[in-house]
Amino acid sequence: MKYLFSMVIWGEEYVREFLELSLPSQLAEGNIDGSSWHDGSEYLILTTKADAEIIKVHPAFHLLQQRLKVRFAIIKRSPRSEIYKLASQCQMEAIRVGEDFDAVFFSYPDFIWSQGGMKNAAARIAEGHDAVLCPVPRVITENMEEILPKLRTPVPASPTPSVLNLSSRDLVSLSLEHLHPMMEDFRWDAEKFSVFPSTIMWKIPDQGVLMRCYHLHPLAIRSQPENINYYVKFSVSLDEEYMPILFKGDDNIHYVKDSDECAVISLSSRETVFSAEPNRPPPSVLVMARWAEEYASVLHRSCVKHSLRWHYVPVDEKPWEAAELQAQEVVSAVAERLAIPGEILRFEDVPASDARLRRSKRFSCWRRPRYSIPFFLTNLSATDLLKVIGLQSVKTVIHYLRKACLTWPALYRLITTILKSPVFRWLGGIWVLIIKRFKGKLVAEKILRFPLPVYFRALLSKSRLLSWLLLSSDTMFIRTDEHHYSAERRR
Repeated sequence: MKYLFSMVIWGEEYVREFLELSLPSQLAEGNIDGSSWHDGSEYLILTTKADAEIIKVHPAFHLLQQRLKVRFAIIKRSPRSEIYKLASQCQMEAIRVGEDFDAVFFSYPDFIWSQGGMKNAAARIAEGHDAVLCPVPRVITENMEEILPKLRTPVPASPTPSVLNLSSRDLVSLSLEHLHPMMEDFRWDAEKFSVFPSTIMWKIPDQGVLMRCYHLHPLAIRSQPENINYYVKFSVSLDEEYMPILFKGDDNIHYVKDSDECAVISLSSRETVFSAEPNRPPPSVLVMARWAEEYASVLHRSCVKHSLRWHYVPVDEKPWEAAELQAQEVVSAVAERLAIPGEILRFEDVPASDARLRRSKRFSCWRRPRYSIPFFLTNLSATDLLKVIGLQSVKTVIHYLRKACLTWPALYRLITTILKSPVFRWLGGIWVLIIKRFKGKLVAEKILRFPLPVYFRALLSKSRLLSWLLLSSDTMFIRTDEHHYSAERRR
């Protein structure tokens, strides 16, 4: 199978973390190690022009180039403002490029991977799963910057220490020794609970922690160019917005349930404060439910049903089972409160009712999704795009006419009278010939499935001037091998 490994990165601090810590862990055994499991795969780095030049001269990057083909997508827009929105736009670009691959890996420049984590995630995709989800605990950056460089080792092809080989248990042990203070606020026995309790943790003495998470990071997602929601635009994040739109259920999602399978951690500065409110309440089902009303979608409420055993020694089942039982009780109690009808909730729990209303407003855009322009549409000629626009326009008019006819019987009688006239019979015959001429091929290629604006934007993209004026969000990248992209897609 072919995989696209994507990396969104800009800024001196993140570039340094990527080159010195994250990339060496991705080059470890069982990850991007030059073995056959990632044959034909590629690495896509979405960054600024200045940062790309820094990346290209680093020894770890040279080793990556020896193992995978690397492509750059240069960000034309200044990354100084709306960084989260820009990061989402970069990930949307990776998703578009990923339509030519079997799956897309999503990592960040501050992620540290354990040995074999990537290979195991790829194996789950190869088994038929559509996504692999996993918690990513935060650790203190300053501590890791001192410890991890000393653990890097060289490889025969590179005398410079460029690889960070950490077993999952070693990584878990390090993470628990240097856990970020914000993670302590997720513990069910904490004095003050997190203001954003997307994770709940139970400590297992001398073994690790048990985690239940509403928001899980998608390590890898199967490419689904036949699914219109694969191209949906999002601005919040992959886990909070994109995943609930793409997946209406979790039947074909793989949850990492044991850190031995895959362990990934994220670096955060010691100074970063996530729960600044001093008068936070202790953990409770009520607090969890009020948060989940606003921030947990249907998919998130399925994610929290799965536990992760984050451990650094062999598992002793007894304490883990006791923690699992308590976790299940908590999650079930929260689910019961989330199922309370709105008519009752607005009288009995006003804060929860208000949170439900805020969620409805925040994500009302989900009812009217917008889509990126798939690359296979940009490869159509302007003539074919005009044909598609014509057919889609007729389909749209017929759809609205049908709705109007069902609402107003008098309009239905008028339209049927007009359609029975000789003139419209001739026009209908001509239209049927046109449909037979063009629609069969377009439907066979599964092109007639996007909203009309997507085809208009694809047509505008044929003109450099119009795309620059009207499609700035769709043409914000300069791909360093643009000609190769185009030639490959034509094949």
